Amino acid sequence: MRDMLKSIPDAWGPKFEAESGAVTRTRTGPNEIGFHAPTHMALVLLTPQPDREVALNSDRKSVFMAPVGTVEIVPAGAELFARWRTAKENLLFALAPDKLSALAGLEFQTEDFEFRPPEGGHVDEKALLLASLIREEFQKGEPSNRLYFDSLITVFSTYLLRNYSTLSSRPQHQSQGGLSAKAWRDIQDYIRANLADELSVERLAMVVGLSPSHFLRAFRQTAGQPPHQYVLATRLEMAEQLAISTDLPLSMVARLAGFSNHSHMTASMRRQKSTTPSALRRARGNR
Repeated sequence: MRDMLKSIPDAWGPKFEAESGAVTRTRTGPNEIGFHAPTHMALVLLTPQPDREVALNSDRKSVFMAPVGTVEIVPAGAELFARWRTAKENLLFALAPDKLSALAGLEFQTEDFEFRPPEGGHVDEKALLLASLIREEFQKGEPSNRLYFDSLITVFSTYLLRNYSTLSSRPQHQSQGGLSAKAWRDIQDYIRANLADELSVERLAMVVGLSPSHFLRAFRQTAGQPPHQYVLATRLEMAEQLAISTDLPLSMVARLAGFSNHSHMTASMRRQKSTTPSALRRARGNR
């Protein structure tokens, strides 16, 4: 991993990094911070900040009321200073320039763009909705569904490009419909063959030759559920089969099925199937 959020103190909140980018849920304050952005960064406020103070590539600081849902964008290489006088909660995204350029190429047929940061205090309800979904995952306090995080970061990144960059006036490739029969077979085969690996939206989309946003739409239309739910169900199916039909240590079963560890597998199976690998194995022994 690139550690794209290294400029943000770990004590401020949990961090998650995927192939598509990184995100942290920070809760701190009153406080201030200043740094040169190592990547493109975007912030969504989850609590209001009266008298928020920000300077971007300037010694002149703007002071403004920042309501819940305020969006701020810091392009890679920009110098940022921010100060807040009350405790705050926000999500902060870090998006690598090369990854974002590649995404722009897939979605808008060009990798060249510049961000257009909004004015201080600009509220975006759609960005807040995406941020709230990610906050819910952080709040669960359990091993994250990495593909779901990756999907949300990918959707958020595409949304930023469409609404806050020079690509806003460029038509986005909007193919309709679900996956073809061949594409559906190919993606199912790929998922089953690579369950032990960390699957990402970008890699899955490449298998069927689609842009990430089109892949997410087409997959849901074909499967009736998003990729992260399908992959989790497939992993649980494999874990169940291995627990019942083999004597492999359950820690190895977890790895083969793509879970981060034994406890992650157990928690996921208990939540989704109201049983555990250990219980399945004991029931086999009783039979």
